[in-house]
Amino acid sequence: MENRSQTLATRLKAGLSSWLLVWAGSLLAQEVQLPAETQAQLERGLALQAEAKNLRDQAEAARTRDDEACGHKFMINDCRDGVQKRYLEQIRRARAMTSEGSALEREARRKEQELNRQQQAAEEARKARELPLLQQEQEALRQSREEKRAQRLAEKEEKAREGASKQAERRRRQAEKEAKHAEKIEARMNKAKAREEPAAPATPQP
Repeated sequence: MENRSQTLATRLKAGLSSWLLVWAGSLLAQEVQLPAETQAQLERGLALQAEAKNLRDQAEAARTRDDEACGHKFMINDCRDGVQKRYLEQIRRARAMTSEGSALEREARRKEQELNRQQQAAEEARKARELPLLQQEQEALRQSREEKRAQRLAEKEEKAREGASKQAERRRRQAEKEAKHAEKIEARMNKAKAREEPAAPATPQP
């Protein structure tokens, strides 16, 4: 009985640990491992957006620098027109790269969310399967404890009955012993009394 209870307790602890791990995994569901293709798509999208930002920054810096340089030239307007044309070309390239990178990132994030939903659904299904088992183990452990408690109570009551029976037997034997002793004393007293009484005189014959 004791080994069975310990085994059930160990299984219950293992079930609770498994339940906690599942619960913790649900909290970390957004950190799913992406497939290599999706991860590469995400990294490519982020890289394109970063490159587009750098290109835009460079275009801004170049326009400011070249525009100032045009102030020292003879055909200022033509120079500045060229600067603006180059700037717009760079900006269009940066916008195209940003658009492509954003599209790649959105698609990768959509796949990531779908994986999250799938993983969460799998975890919910797993918890739904494990919960009845855990409840059964808890009920089995409760019943085992109740059985042990009832067994201890029954053993205690049996010992009490045995003690009461032994005590009653001791009282009976003591009463018998005292009764025999009283009988012996009474017999001795009767004998002593008989010796002390005078003998009756003999009746004369005619």
